[in-house]
Amino acid sequence: MNKRIMKWYLLAALVLPMMGSCSDEWDDHYEDTKIEVNNPALKEVEQTTEQFLSGDETFAQMYGFLGEQGIFSRLGEKGLLHTMLVVKDDAFSLEGIDTDNANELLQLANSHVSDIALPPSNLHDGDRVMMWHQKFVSVAVDTAKVSTDVSRISFGGSAVSEIIKTTDGYVYVIDKLIHTPKSLKDLIDGLDEENYSIFKQLVLASGGQEFDRANSKPIGVDATGNTIYDSVFIYTNEFFDAKNFDLSSESLTATALVFSDDVIHAAMADAEEKLGAWDMKDRNGDGQEWTEEDKDILRNWILEVAFFNQRLTPAEMSVDAASRLTSIYNRQWRTEVQKVDVENMEEVSNGVVYYVTDFKIPNNVLMYRLKDFYYYYENCDDIGKTKYFVATNLSGFSCNTDVAAWTPLEGVWPKVENRVLNCSVTDTSLDGWTLDFTLLKRISNEDGAYEVRPYTIPPGTYRLAMGFKQNLGLDLQIEVLVNGAPVAEAATISVGSATTYHYDRGATLSDGYPEGYAEVKDELTNSKKNNYNTDGGLVYEEITIPDVKGDGAPTEVVIRVKNSNLAGTTKTMFHHWCLRPTENNY
Repeated sequence: MNKRIMKWYLLAALVLPMMGSCSDEWDDHYEDTKIEVNNPALKEVEQTTEQFLSGDETFAQMYGFLGEQGIFSRLGEKGLLHTMLVVKDDAFSLEGIDTDNANELLQLANSHVSDIALPPSNLHDGDRVMMWHQKFVSVAVDTAKVSTDVSRISFGGSAVSEIIKTTDGYVYVIDKLIHTPKSLKDLIDGLDEENYSIFKQLVLASGGQEFDRANSKPIGVDATGNTIYDSVFIYTNEFFDAKNFDLSSESLTATALVFSDDVIHAAMADAEEKLGAWDMKDRNGDGQEWTEEDKDILRNWILEVAFFNQRLTPAEMSVDAASRLTSIYNRQWRTEVQKVDVENMEEVSNGVVYYVTDFKIPNNVLMYRLKDFYYYYENCDDIGKTKYFVATNLSGFSCNTDVAAWTPLEGVWPKVENRVLNCSVTDTSLDGWTLDFTLLKRISNEDGAYEVRPYTIPPGTYRLAMGFKQNLGLDLQIEVLVNGAPVAEAATISVGSATTYHYDRGATLSDGYPEGYAEVKDELTNSKKNNYNTDGGLVYEEITIPDVKGDGAPTEVVIRVKNSNLAGTTKTMFHHWCLRPTENNY
């Protein structure tokens, strides 16, 4: 895991005893400092910072602005010594600030207050002070001349003209307001909870921080005697660090998509409606209807598709561009489907931000894979057996379990058995046989019985894999039929001694496993872990299920398995089929 270290002034838990008055305590603590400032511009008042600013008309605009942003009420709640940077009325200007944007105004106000009282004698050239908006402001000090000229001190490039020591902190009068550019992290942190709580929580929940006490040094005390540290935080964020994507870094050149709660709720409702219309509330084939875990997976897709390691222009993001953009997590964003507000792109210091106005969860995320078994024959009634298993020159249908149900990790991954459908060749004097099988799902009832019904497959592109039993010694022709017509040329496979089509052992796709299994597989110790519940052997890399009615409605699908040369084989065994949506099934 990558780690980045940032310095942050922190109130630590170590408490030192109070000694004398607050003023005496400051003098005692800083009596050994190297820089002394003897200048009329440095003065001390027996007032709080708020009282001082409110009583001096030259700070009327600054005082009003800070009050409107709740700065003084929060100072009272915190009860801490502080440093405040202010300007007089002749230097106060909100030019360049969106005054209709509450978050931007609050960030500006927060960038002028710090939770540490910094006397000029404790300032050093190159210091960085963490302000309330969680960004650093750089300090510059001309040590040789600062003792007689306080303008030799500057914060963020703004020169100091006066320094006032109040009863609860220090006030530095500077020549202009400090405008700290917003980074991606600043923008996301500043999103309002009312409209962006879901997306904001997705981002914030992906990271954490740790206080590095060993590398932190004490630099002062607060009004209650707590030691203040020039502290080091170790920030950790596996999600972004894994892609070397630091939201705060000024060296980053990025694009971010921001999703409001409204558009997320709409997309999730659309997803649930589609899964219902497709009869696929069991979106990942685990036997359970749409769960909170499934919803978390869809929400995580939003996070994974939201960040790009390049600056994308409005032209590239427009519907007309029909761009297929790839996020840092290799998630696809198709601009002809997904919509953003290209007219109001927002600049940040390390990239650009677009606000999403409408989007859909792609089909290949809604459907992880569709996999089921031929042995459902035994759960069909007589009508279903005839309707869904249309055989030519095959008979004697029966089912048996060749390999007992097993799992590579008991209690975590469900057991899967290798149960097969056996068939016998009716007339060996004929060349081959054919089985037209309608893709079936099996639903358990409350009484423990099963209901069997056809899948309805949404139009789009899929990868088809299948399993039989090895050593059949047969060449098979596979076709996929919709409304009785093949959707592609027949594929030919050989079911011989290789394990490619042996049950579902043929992992012909690196992640061709149940959802979430490929990511943890290598951590398991089971010797058969690579054989667990795979897609099976490849039949078609990509086939297209057509949009029969032109309205996106799903349709029943038939797989035809055909043999044209028995080669002495009088029996055959069918195991499973698996359709996995491809990247193009969007």
